[in-house]
Amino acid sequence: MKRLLYLPLVLVWLLSCQKESAGDLAPNYAFATVSGPWHSIEVERSSLDNKSTWEPIEASKSDTLIFRGDGVVLNADGTPRCCAPATMIINGTLLDVKPQTALPNNPQCELLQCVACPSWEISLSDDQLILAPCNSPRVKYVR
Repeated sequence: MKRLLYLPLVLVWLLSCQKESAGDLAPNYAFATVSGPWHSIEVERSSLDNKSTWEPIEASKSDTLIFRGDGVVLNADGTPRCCAPATMIINGTLLDVKPQTALPNNPQCELLQCVACPSWEISLSDDQLILAPCNSPRVKYVR
């Protein structure tokens, strides 16, 4: 009789463990798809008649972003990106950026006044990433 009482408890415990572990892997997997260095190649420009075109970025003005596996955005020199978002939308999935390790101080960020941009929208396909930050033109990046 006691065994029948333990069976539902064990089932509940097993099911609860599976749900937590599956939820923990999803953000890390989504950030893993964008992790690594990305170099800007084009910027989207809109004309007065609402037509958008992609214009190439000169190599000397190209920007490099490095995405870590936890979602933190770094500059090419490894310092944290100023005004980086707290969340990202990667291919329609909303993810919280939670640094897993301490970030070094970036002295340039103290000189900037960031306009609140809580989230960046990222469209990823193969080795091409399109970044749409708040109130800024979209930028195309490649690995």
